[in-house]
Amino acid sequence: MPSRKPNSRTRPTPARLPRTPEAILAELVAIPSVAPDTDPDVAPRGERALGDWIASYLRRLGADVSLVPAIGDRCNLIARFTPSGRARVRCAFMPHLDTVGVTGMTVPPFTLTRGVGGRLHGRGACDTKGPTASLLSALHRFSQSRDTRSDIEWIVAATVGEEAGALGAEALMASGFRADFAIALEPTGRKVVHAAKGVLRVAITVPGRAAHGATPERGTNAIFAALPLLNALRDEFAPALARRRHPDLGPPTMNLGRINGGTQINIVPDACELQLDLRCPPNVSRADVLAELRALVRRLAPKAKLRELRWGPAFSTDKTNPWVTALHRCGTGWDTAHWYSDANVVASHGIPAVAFGPGHIRQAHTRDEWISRRELDAGADAFLRFLSSPPTFAKVRG
Repeated sequence: MPSRKPNSRTRPTPARLPRTPEAILAELVAIPSVAPDTDPDVAPRGERALGDWIASYLRRLGADVSLVPAIGDRCNLIARFTPSGRARVRCAFMPHLDTVGVTGMTVPPFTLTRGVGGRLHGRGACDTKGPTASLLSALHRFSQSRDTRSDIEWIVAATVGEEAGALGAEALMASGFRADFAIALEPTGRKVVHAAKGVLRVAITVPGRAAHGATPERGTNAIFAALPLLNALRDEFAPALARRRHPDLGPPTMNLGRINGGTQINIVPDACELQLDLRCPPNVSRADVLAELRALVRRLAPKAKLRELRWGPAFSTDKTNPWVTALHRCGTGWDTAHWYSDANVVASHGIPAVAFGPGHIRQAHTRDEWISRRELDAGADAFLRFLSSPPTFAKVRG
């Protein structure tokens, strides 16, 4: 709850400050914040512009706000609602500032437009400006309430680079950020996502020897050399992986997402690269998967090189954690996820974390991305209930 003590940062909320989730969402969608490595030509400083807008909004509600360098000149936003008494616990809401690109969209990406059935369209309307708008609306209402709690510091930690591997969250945790509980704002249908798979991406490069396409016998075709490995990945490795089920998240999965080989039709390819996307629950370790892949490569393509492209850990948060159960009472049930979010990063650093928010993940990243007005309002109500009825704790993390 915002402090009632007068200070230079606290001032009356202007009447023009948007209050409803839809009005706030219209403002957020109008600020292009496409991840710069996705569409570099679309508002390259959009994350900063969106962060500035949210920072201004939260300052007007009484928060102490700072923009913290995360990736080069890209900044995370940290807003703290400091209680009037001593903070005994801290809870962080974690939206992300970036969206995916807009190529191929069939609706105006940066204008919130109304569609059939109460749909609100625009890039980020679902992921994750919609949940952010619901949170800001709830904080606006909560800041005007007299039902204050004097022992909780509420934090909004908005991160950059989530769509490119949760880079902002990694930077945030590396800076020493701490909280007792964190909620990654994602479109979960207001279900509490208490567990999610991790991600492991690897590339395997099988070498060959180039030659003229008219004399292939003088070269070594790298694509043909990769075939035994390809067949084994499909027929041996993937089935063995699928037998290692997790009670909540099911089996690990492997997707062969790309094959790059050859430069021209009349040249024997001198390299063939296989790119794998593996999604693993907590019971399947990164080290084990990499060891098994390396053994397969040594057996079937001994000259090939394996390199790791990306790693992000899985998480599973105890459903009996008081913070989690308090949020569950405000939502629509439990869920798990096969996708990756800032919750994975935060949980890997010892902070209990979940993903939660209005909207549905199947509408995220789509050509006509949308969230329903009803879901947006329900999200604001859920956040307000959580803010108004948190659990009681005795100790804050250091």
